[in-house]
Amino acid sequence: MAYPSQHLASIITGIKGGGTAARGDDLSDGTEVKSCSRADQLSECLDCGAKVLPWQRKCPICESTNINIKTDSHWIFSIKSKDELNLLLNNTPRIILILFDRESIEIETIRLRAWVVNPKNSYVKAFFKEYFYDNYLKKIEKGEKNPAPCNLHPLKYDFYMMEPKLIFHAEINIEKRDVEIKFWDVKNPRVEPMPIDILRTKEIEEIFKDEIDKGLTIEEIKQTYSFIPEEKRKLLKMRKKIIKKYKEKYRRRG
Repeated sequence: MAYPSQHLASIITGIKGGGTAARGDDLSDGTEVKSCSRADQLSECLDCGAKVLPWQRKCPICESTNINIKTDSHWIFSIKSKDELNLLLNNTPRIILILFDRESIEIETIRLRAWVVNPKNSYVKAFFKEYFYDNYLKKIEKGEKNPAPCNLHPLKYDFYMMEPKLIFHAEINIEKRDVEIKFWDVKNPRVEPMPIDILRTKEIEEIFKDEIDKGLTIEEIKQTYSFIPEEKRKLLKMRKKIIKKYKEKYRRRG
């Protein structure tokens, strides 16, 4: 999806590409473009283990409808040196995140959305520095030759904390072969609100302490606030990351 998404980013922003074939700036103004697709991920039959294509409603081998529908595709950032980290955070004017997905697997309409993220945002800086210094370098020091790249998951906690702004939203109807543009405004992007369901109970208790002290329950707070108010969002902190190969040990301890 990398090359088509860079072309899409040029169309959306009006900025031409750099002609570097992913070996330099994605757009000529230095913009970094990342993309992922959750609309065409291979799923898996839970009965026989066969691969199931995204438009198949049952297993092509055993005809089971017991399908593990996968929607875990994410944006990947390769940061292997301090120079690459500095380039991303200090010399990149913006990051454009492109996502192809569906509201549900049953819906035959694919959403195409693009957000812009400011690399100089304090949370963005903290997120990538945490990966490089506390994950990548530590694995290198322990002798790992090719540590996993930095993963940013769409519509999850870290994504919303980066204050992404929507610049483009289109819906592609597969059956009708029709495209409807829902939103397109690069100069006046739309701030993406953070759903309260993203938060853990402890986080809600911390940022809504005053409301809880006045007698509101967690459920009442969720009913009152579908999205987290900006002044409350600023009180949230980065979640502690767990290095992947130690996750199983962490779960057993928990």
